[in-house]
Amino acid sequence: FLPYLAWAFSVDRWDEDWTESVKRQVVKDAFYIHQHKGTTSAVRRVVEPFGFLIRIIEWWQTGETPGTFRLDIGVQDQGITEDTYLELERLISDAKPCSRHMIGMSINLQTSGPHWVGAASYLGEEITIYPYINETIISGGTAHEGGAVHVIDTMRVNP
Repeated sequence: FLPYLAWAFSVDRWDEDWTESVKRQVVKDAFYIHQHKGTTSAVRRVVEPFGFLIRIIEWWQTGETPGTFRLDIGVQDQGITEDTYLELERLISDAKPCSRHMIGMSINLQTSGPHWVGAASYLGEEITIYPYINETIISGGTAHEGGAVHVIDTMRVNP
């Protein structure tokens, strides 16, 4: 039934391999896209059914050649295949303003997960006490500090 709706609403691109939710969104957005074809809003609408985030960078924002633009597309966790990439290029080409030329499309993937960092410091002294002898005792050393400090003192008393 969805292919017939797509035909009735003049959907520009259709692929039987798309998921049902993408097909429904494409049919839903078809009228809006035809009304706004040639605007950045239409470009956003053809990319968003795939679940991608899009950022449009116009020539006047970067000082590029007048009449050009770049796209940054965030694919989130699902990734992107070569076929999907080529389909996006076709859909964007249909929806973009005819007077504008796309000079770059960057695909960005952002992932997240736990990252564990640990640090420790260990410092100890061992002291031996002898009967008093009139000598100068010099003690020295280095200490390294970190996120946690564990200090141990051992004292031995000899006769």
